[in-house]
Amino acid sequence: MNIYFKYLLSLPKSLWFNFRHLPLKQALKLPFYVRYGTRVSVKGRIIIEDDNHVGMAMIVIGSHEADVSDPKHTTCLTVERGGELVFQHTAHIGLGTKIFVKHGARMYLGDNFAVSANSQFVCYKSIIMGRDIQFAWNCLVMDSDTHSIYSDKGCIQKMNPDKEVRIGDKVWIGCRVTILKGSHVPSNCVIGATSFVSGSKFESNSLIVGSPAKSVKPIAGWEL
Repeated sequence: MNIYFKYLLSLPKSLWFNFRHLPLKQALKLPFYVRYGTRVSVKGRIIIEDDNHVGMAMIVIGSHEADVSDPKHTTCLTVERGGELVFQHTAHIGLGTKIFVKHGARMYLGDNFAVSANSQFVCYKSIIMGRDIQFAWNCLVMDSDTHSIYSDKGCIQKMNPDKEVRIGDKVWIGCRVTILKGSHVPSNCVIGATSFVSGSKFESNSLIVGSPAKSVKPIAGWEL
């Protein structure tokens, strides 16, 4: 399909999204570009933190089609009532990605956040992403098990509470990486493909790989 025709098809949804979910001052600048076919269910709040530098189409949802993605895949954005999805500044959320923010939860995306395609983010409590985060495709980030397990003690006690996920600045996450609740990834790291990340015993400026993942080698930095 011609790229200009795609933009034309996406214009109604983009206009609706901006004026439905943003203050008028921000909405007039049309900071969100939402691709046609994207499923949107937002009853909570969409927030752009950097109010002084709002620009047209600086946050793109569902547009990028990675080489491995199927153009028939659907991008989904769900923010329940009482939930918050906060964008510090620019972001690019690729085709087929699904974001779910539960009631009372908060998901924060730092400036220059990007997802290639077909990844899932499940936020029941708190997910905090730093600046310059790059996800590949088919990644999974969860701060919850989504179901409860209770102790067999006399009182009803949840054994698997939700735990915040925090990722520092400038982190590259390879394809098919899983990041589970309670994970804290420091800044300036690369997480290798198919790694299984859990916990916080990682070093900054390191290559993180494995299942379970661990820091295996120091790095000077990375670039795409």
